[in-house]
Amino acid sequence: MKIVLSLLLIGLFILVSCKNSGDDSKQTVKEWRFQKEIKFDDIAPTGLQTDGEHLWISDAKNNRVIKSDLSGNVLNIYAGIKRPMHLSVYNSKVYVPEYLTDKIKIINGDEIEEFPLKEKPDAPAGVFVNDSLIAIADFYNHRIILQRGNNVLFIGKEGHKKGELYYPTDVSIANNKIYVADAYNNRVQVFDINGNSLKVIGDKDKINVATGIEVTGNNIFVTDFEGSRILIYKLNGELLQIITVHLNKPTDISVYKNVMYVTNFNGSSISIFKKL
Repeated sequence: MKIVLSLLLIGLFILVSCKNSGDDSKQTVKEWRFQKEIKFDDIAPTGLQTDGEHLWISDAKNNRVIKSDLSGNVLNIYAGIKRPMHLSVYNSKVYVPEYLTDKIKIINGDEIEEFPLKEKPDAPAGVFVNDSLIAIADFYNHRIILQRGNNVLFIGKEGHKKGELYYPTDVSIANNKIYVADAYNNRVQVFDINGNSLKVIGDKDKINVATGIEVTGNNIFVTDFEGSRILIYKLNGELLQIITVHLNKPTDISVYKNVMYVTNFNGSSISIFKKL
């Protein structure tokens, strides 16, 4: 009887140990947690990028781009940019899609220049620059313009099927792939560098207007504007986390190391999250 009881106790101990071990492993999974919010008085933040030292904010309502430190203290204001949208920072230059003039402006130090486009978009909503490549979310033409030197490639067309776009608002290039915030199809689409459709992400997750996108080495971050959420995916499309706290109509997102910055269009603020 004692032997049987001892065996039962040993078995129970093993089960409890395994259960505790499983719980511990779950607790070590790092998730993004809210840290603080930066409030602004007269800024309607739409696009956002960080270079690790500064925040670059598109103030669409006031037709300007704001440069601030990481605490939100304004360092410079670049006025006269007609409805700036989703930005890209590359080699110390800030590339700004000017929605109302169909141009891409470049903030280079204290100067504002114009990028020489080979094909004119109709309301550029987002831009991404990487080496010799520039990708533009061509909002009303329902496509991505990919320009490399003098060569131009059009990706997507109006529609709702795989490989088709419906008012794209943001674009990112990573891992030799092109990721698109397919806003009013409520999803993310992935294309290869030649424009071939590879994958649809988020179409089952009830996204309500996918406005902003950020892609890192491991993850895809998407702002769900009407749903006031952030959705975080693996590169293969597996959903990892949904964030709903301290968000108010988020439009864009920028990640630097283990810090995530999110613009709240309705809240006139930026929410900061850290991976813990």
